[in-house]
Amino acid sequence: MTVEAEQFRQDGHRIEMWSVGWMLLSLAMWAWFGYRFLLDEERGLFARAEDVRVLVGILALAVIPTIIAAATLVYARVLFRLGRRTGVDVG
Repeated sequence: MTVEAEQFRQDGHRIEMWSVGWMLLSLAMWAWFGYRFLLDEERGLFARAEDVRVLVGILALAVIPTIIAAATLVYARVLFRLGRRTGVDVG
């Protein structure tokens, strides 16, 4: 295995760990949104405008780490593939 391939592999593992962290943060944000949305007893058919704004804000905050987690996971997979391609000896 070449030095370049090993560097790609190490970078891929590091980025993959960041992706796991972003996923955990994303799950926590979605759980917070679900809790506020599903378990709010005072929310009726005509919810107060403040409650709706809070839910939209939480939803917006939950989407950001979800997108970052997906992007870092894709980037880690690209690094792993680059490492595999660079590490192959052609004879």
